[in-house]
Amino acid sequence: MVGGMWMGGVTARPTEVIKATPRPDSLLRAKVKDLEHHVARLSLLNQALWELIRGRLQLSDADLERMAHEVDLRDGVADGKISNTAVKCPTCGRVSNSKHYRCLYCGQEFEKPVMG
Repeated sequence: MVGGMWMGGVTARPTEVIKATPRPDSLLRAKVKDLEHHVARLSLLNQALWELIRGRLQLSDADLERMAHEVDLRDGVADGKISNTAVKCPTCGRVSNSKHYRCLYCGQEFEKPVMG
């Protein structure tokens, strides 16, 4: 019996197709490597910006920590992240992102969290 009949009609895929199709785990590894590169680059740029600003404006690391804490609390949760929830301005009624403490359209200052 020739042509795979001895396996009950089950035939293997050609080797070329298997090699040409990327495996999901290799795609994930490539994506993780790309994200790691982006995080490393952003970390470098963030550090460079902070050192430039600190030197020019005579700020301290404590100033940065206080501001980071204030920004973290703008969404009402001290979780080390910025929330991207929408906030409706009480003055003009337009919607802004909660990471801003003022309306982007009319300048109205939003109510800050009690801990902010």
